Amino acid sequence: MTLAVGKLSIQLAPQRLSTAWDSTNHIVQTFIKLLPNLVLAIVVFTVFVILARVCKWLFERVGSNRRMRRNAAILLGKLAQLLVLVAGLLIAIPIISPSFTFGNLITTLGISTVAIGFAFQNILQNFLAGILLLLHEPFQVGDYITVTGFEGEVKAIRGRDTIIETKDATHVVIPNATLFMNPVVVRDVPPATEAATQPASNRQPAAQA
Repeated sequence: MTLAVGKLSIQLAPQRLSTAWDSTNHIVQTFIKLLPNLVLAIVVFTVFVILARVCKWLFERVGSNRRMRRNAAILLGKLAQLLVLVAGLLIAIPIISPSFTFGNLITTLGISTVAIGFAFQNILQNFLAGILLLLHEPFQVGDYITVTGFEGEVKAIRGRDTIIETKDATHVVIPNATLFMNPVVVRDVPPATEAATQPASNRQPAAQA
């Protein structure tokens, strides 16, 4: 086949065009065949996402009713959420590709673990620091902390970061690794209240005029 463009003629190989068309057609046909399984896998995984959130809420609710330490309840809720999401992923993948087995997944994870570790080093570091903070409980939600120049009330301790609210109602997101590796001053009451309730004998006398 010859394609003429002005004075330029381009020789197109029929065999190459046929090969490209066959490849494109094969991809389209494969996608159409997998489309029902793909939709089913998305629906299944969405159900597991909802179940994961429900499990997290239940663990935190049961922990608070049983007077469990708040941070421990949060940690158990996050771990339950993660386990349910992993279970949903393990069920959804074989729906899309029935030939994909758990052994294949382990092999894939083994090959890509190093690459994932380098790519998500900071995320994993903050996540592990968050687990350790929830286990050791150096502070809890509602405490007032000071770290690296930031001071405020702890509003939430999440998997990768902690949110504090400063005295001017500004929310500051602090990576958990920062809290784990730096000195943290913890108070039960705001610094201003602590200073106001300090005994008079411990206060410095006012300077004489």
